[in-house]
Amino acid sequence: MTVDPTPTAPVLALDVRADPGLVADLAALGRALEAARLGGVVVSGDAERGELHPVLAAAALAPHTHAIALLARTDAVDVEPFHLATQLMSLDHVSLGRAGWLVEARSDEAAAAAVGREALSGADLEREVADVVRTARLVWDSWADDAVVRDVERGVYMDASRLQYVDASTATFSVRGPSITPRSPQGLVPVLVADEDAAAVGGTTVRDLADGRARDVEIDPTADASAIVAAVRAALEGARDDEPAPRLVRLLEAGFAADPEGRALELARAADELRDLGLVAPAPAPGTTLRSQLSLARPDVVIDPARRADRARTA
Repeated sequence: MTVDPTPTAPVLALDVRADPGLVADLAALGRALEAARLGGVVVSGDAERGELHPVLAAAALAPHTHAIALLARTDAVDVEPFHLATQLMSLDHVSLGRAGWLVEARSDEAAAAAVGREALSGADLEREVADVVRTARLVWDSWADDAVVRDVERGVYMDASRLQYVDASTATFSVRGPSITPRSPQGLVPVLVADEDAAAVGGTTVRDLADGRARDVEIDPTADASAIVAAVRAALEGARDDEPAPRLVRLLEAGFAADPEGRALELARAADELRDLGLVAPAPAPGTTLRSQLSLARPDVVIDPARRADRARTA
């Protein structure tokens, strides 16, 4: 994956925990997030803490938002890679191209035991994450954009010659494919890695596979707009010279859950000032995809004749 080393100003996003209480009124939450004039929201969640799955929470939020991107920060290790890939495709469909994936690497014993495997660490963990990211992209590219024909007279929904097998085989899993879901609006869902997760995710994904980094910025729950601007500015200007510019700024602010409407007003003031300073990307208009916000081109699918789904397979 080739990444533009000099992307435009990063997208401003707020991290929101998928707490059942916070998402109980999705319409109100959606209004608050849109009112904050953010570029996106990162949905994080941990089932062991009683939180909802980030992809499902983001999908439920999608109909109640219209412009902001919806990024699920979710695990790439203790999962079924095929199902994770199609879940993210479904999020992209329901959000009309506003989906993103912040890759998380859960490596603790409790998370591994919950799915009946041993915890991974070191090189094994790094390899597993990279394998899952590569496989997800193969699943996302297993349908051509013109695969769905909907020919009622012939009773044909899709052209099998425009689908291809995934044929991924790694040390720990295999995926044959193709996807059960047509190609989503963005083609490839943007893949990012947050500062908090970079060490666990590993260099292969961070450097070679991800579409970019998310700079984490901790915000005091009572911070006003000026304090938020100062924190973001310090984080962006304090980056090392050898670090690529981040594509996303991820605000970590515990106060939003307690007062979404009140905090949204302060965040909106901060967002406007940050944009006036040229530090973050413009607020997205309805219909803007996350790839567009990140200045990432939408890639085409190249169907491999050897993997075409309309050809008989014996193994």
